[in-house]
Amino acid sequence: MKQALTKMVEVMAKADRQEERTLCITHCNCLERAEWVKELALSKGTFKDCFIVDTRGISSLYANDGGIIMVV
Repeated sequence: MKQALTKMVEVMAKADRQEERTLCITHCNCLERAEWVKELALSKGTFKDCFIVDTRGISSLYANDGGIIMVV
């Protein structure tokens, strides 16, 4: 899981105009993992803002229990 999340963060860190973008991290019953991802993302990128929220609606189905969704 950590390898996959690290790779996702590395890909997002290459995004164009990150200083103009907000990173949203959504978690499904896994706040600790989401906080770890946030720290990693902020250490590798220069996002305008970054916040963590709980899953809602259909994203809960896609993430499943313990899942993480990241959007830039």
